[in-house]
Amino acid sequence: MTKASADFGRLVKSFLERNNLTFRAAAFRSDISAAYWKDMSDGRVPSEQVIAQMAARFEDLDENELRIAAGYGPKMEAMDPVKAVEFALRGQSSIPEEGKAQIIEFVRETQRKYAKG
Repeated sequence: MTKASADFGRLVKSFLERNNLTFRAAAFRSDISAAYWKDMSDGRVPSEQVIAQMAARFEDLDENELRIAAGYGPKMEAMDPVKAVEFALRGQSSIPEEGKAQIIEFVRETQRKYAKG
């Protein structure tokens, strides 16, 4: 099992347990079969379309969190600006942690300033 599929399986299991949902109950609410929910909880990575459908049917499932756990890239346009910058900085080994923190704080301050607008 790949890291992405293991991460995705854990995320699905956690969601089902947190919401006290069986595979059948999740299937009923999502139009995704109970067998497919079982497969996903075991680490099967679904298509991007299925991920979008899951997020659309359950408010507490974040599409980008699902996409990342499944090994897909996040949809930047749907991502919070601070989270988008944090994600972009993850792979930047040439920027020290202190520099990353300063960049993220700048984005937070800019967001606060212009969100009040």
